[in-house]
Amino acid sequence: MPDRHASSRGFRNLTGSRSSQSGSKGFLIIMRFIVIGGGCYGIYHSGQLYKAIQKGKLPADSRLIIVDRNAAPAALAEHGAKPNFEFVQSDWQTFLQQFLADPAAFEPNRDGDQVQIVPAPFAPHLFFDWLRFATEAALVERDRSDIAVERTGFDHKMHLPYEFTDQSGNHFISRAGWTCPSSCIEPQKCPAVKGPRDWDLDLDLRNFVAGQSVKPSVSAASALSRASLPNGHQATALLDAPEPGLYSGVETFTCHHFVHGIGTVPARRLFEARQRLLILAESLTPARPRALVAVGTVSHCHGVVATIALSLKS
Repeated sequence: MPDRHASSRGFRNLTGSRSSQSGSKGFLIIMRFIVIGGGCYGIYHSGQLYKAIQKGKLPADSRLIIVDRNAAPAALAEHGAKPNFEFVQSDWQTFLQQFLADPAAFEPNRDGDQVQIVPAPFAPHLFFDWLRFATEAALVERDRSDIAVERTGFDHKMHLPYEFTDQSGNHFISRAGWTCPSSCIEPQKCPAVKGPRDWDLDLDLRNFVAGQSVKPSVSAASALSRASLPNGHQATALLDAPEPGLYSGVETFTCHHFVHGIGTVPARRLFEARQRLLILAESLTPARPRALVAVGTVSHCHGVVATIALSLKS
């Protein structure tokens, strides 16, 4: 179990951030933010959330839970003496697997959107790995160890300004042909092109996997043309799109602006995605023994996508 402690309060377990006051279901749910990483980004993300608490934009009893593998991350020195903060020494994937598997810590029907995850911009494909491992574990619990849950790449070119595939098969994508500040909230008017942000990677990915080309941006057309960068394509791009029916679905974890310049992903979205994968996995038959699901973590402008392959073991 990860080591967990609150500012100036000693160690706590995974249920330590819940109020003891009674609510409609026996609990009064406290807003919690899981901040991934205790370095420079974790300091900034949690600091902005703390400012939002102080300014009344978040409930006064909100908890800011910083997860870092180091016992004394920089965020502990920066925020350790402040209220609202908790620190957990753990690697990120281990924490998510344990936290989200413990109903006392998180239960989606009870907690709803009161638990938000703040990803680090440089993190590995954290939610993909959680979804893969959690789906596999749930299948074993259901006595369906005959179903394999495997990682594969995303070998398709979307004709975006930036695309790069790493050795693990993660396909990084961006609609930006310029350098964006990490603090950008991706507003409706893009500050880089000084025009409407007429793109959304969530929609782009879903349409592309369904066999549609990526719609070019009108606002960014001039900037991308000057830089000789792709701007989506019309029908010709379909040559690179997945074959119709190749994918059985798309799961996206959308990181959008929540408050005070910070983007989050609702924790419940992970559970909802796992439930859909379990239904799909248990629908496999000898006549249809394999299904592919594209899994992306995306904001409006940037993201990463890979593929989960579900298959009946021979």
